[in-house]
Amino acid sequence: MKYAFTLVEMLISILLTAIVFVYLYATLDSVRSDHERYDRSIRNITTSQRIYGLLLQDIAQMRSPVEIVHEAGYDRIAFTTDHSVYGISRPWIHYYISRNEERLVRIEATHAIDFSGSSYIGDANGTYLFADTLAAGCSSLRFTANGPRLSILLKCRDIAPIVATLYKGDQ
Repeated sequence: MKYAFTLVEMLISILLTAIVFVYLYATLDSVRSDHERYDRSIRNITTSQRIYGLLLQDIAQMRSPVEIVHEAGYDRIAFTTDHSVYGISRPWIHYYISRNEERLVRIEATHAIDFSGSSYIGDANGTYLFADTLAAGCSSLRFTANGPRLSILLKCRDIAPIVATLYKGDQ
């Protein structure tokens, strides 16, 4: 006598296998989406820490009076500092949000930059500058100076708002 599986037994085993695979797929998809969410969160925290760290070092080592230009929705700030990412001696630092792209930009230059010219690309005295995009989707940047204190408010879409009061270096 030969033993074989019946059609009903085969269908039941296929159904049970399909249920196991659906469960495994749902579990793996959940793990993948959790990983993406945690990865995005870590990137945002790292971006916030980088921005705050640069602001802290630039402002703590500030060596000139701060120039704040208030514009519609955005402020632009400029000062000299002893802190340089690119090895420039006492660089001019500019922080602003580009209006078209809504990106927070940090410029480190050998001389002050005149932003009033619409097509500024440098000048005859050999200004060198490095521009870094620090964050995207920024909607607000505000600075307020009160003696040695500089208050900052930065709002960007993908990072937590940065609200801080930092203290300037000796001037």
